[in-house]
Amino acid sequence: MIRFSKLCFLSLVSMFIIGLGSTSFAETKIVIEPKAENFVYYIDNSGSMGFDYEALGMTKSKAARDILVAINNELPELEANFGVYTYGPYKEYRAASGFNRQALNESVTAIPTDFDIFGRQTPMGSGLLELDKKLAGLQDRMAVVVVTDGESNIGPDPLPVMQDMYNRYGNRICFHFISLAETADEKAFVDELAGLNACSVQADASEIAKDFVRADFIQNVFYDSRQVVVAPEPEPAPEPKPEPTEEVIVFSNVTFDFDSAQIKAEYRDILREAAEIIKGRGDKEVVVEGHTCNIGPAEYNMGLSQRRAQSVADFLAEQGVSADRLETKGYGLTNPRFDNSTREGRSLNRRVEMNLK
Repeated sequence: MIRFSKLCFLSLVSMFIIGLGSTSFAETKIVIEPKAENFVYYIDNSGSMGFDYEALGMTKSKAARDILVAINNELPELEANFGVYTYGPYKEYRAASGFNRQALNESVTAIPTDFDIFGRQTPMGSGLLELDKKLAGLQDRMAVVVVTDGESNIGPDPLPVMQDMYNRYGNRICFHFISLAETADEKAFVDELAGLNACSVQADASEIAKDFVRADFIQNVFYDSRQVVVAPEPEPAPEPKPEPTEEVIVFSNVTFDFDSAQIKAEYRDILREAAEIIKGRGDKEVVVEGHTCNIGPAEYNMGLSQRRAQSVADFLAEQGVSADRLETKGYGLTNPRFDNSTREGRSLNRRVEMNLK
């Protein structure tokens, strides 16, 4: 089970470009693939959701609505089906069908947020049995995003119901959780549900309301991304160029784990090649610059960019580049090269640049 709190996943993904005369390298592009063919929102709409959620200063039902709309607006265009269902009472607001951002938001916002609290009980287990009838008609993989405050006070225990669904569907199904639980018992109940299978991703509503936590939740629940090599265009005949006064080396395809500046093993060969290039450039000074996208607090991103720049500099020094030639700078989110309003632009802005002077 993956549980999100305050950690920010800021990966460094871009192109690998080296301005070294006629030398050329293959470019890459990001390919996004859904983690399931069917995504279903299963949302508590019982009386307990009418109580205030103190962490966000609104009722639980309104917090659930706002969080799901934010997720929908930030999802990439996925080739997958999306459905919307509630329990307490059970109701279908959108049968699982192709991704349509507007239709999905209309379904979520159609769920009542103002209702009579008393007498509106929370039958999570009964609702799961009804939902199961819909899931049985779906093909391929299914991801169910459960929005719950950790209450279930009538009908069958949802724990064995959910376990039975795991037993019958196997690895075709995974339940994920957005938790509005507030008491210790409510939180323990959500933890128990999420602990049924290691595939589950769990996030507290108070945290997922934050942009950088929500971005991580979206990627871990909804899609995988990978880079594929794009064949380079044939090089034109070389033209005489003036002697450059500065060479810029931009490294990409270098990603980091959550809240980490440690270089992964699979990217060390790229940096070793860079070290050899730098060592062949005489005594030129090297400025290693770290950058991030605009997701997350500015102060956090500034520190993260500095740590990752320092990590690259330390690795180059280990490969024989004189430490006296290396200078590190962290720019955080202050110097984007690409459009931060798009997902691809933000990915390209998570980068490390090295300037040879």
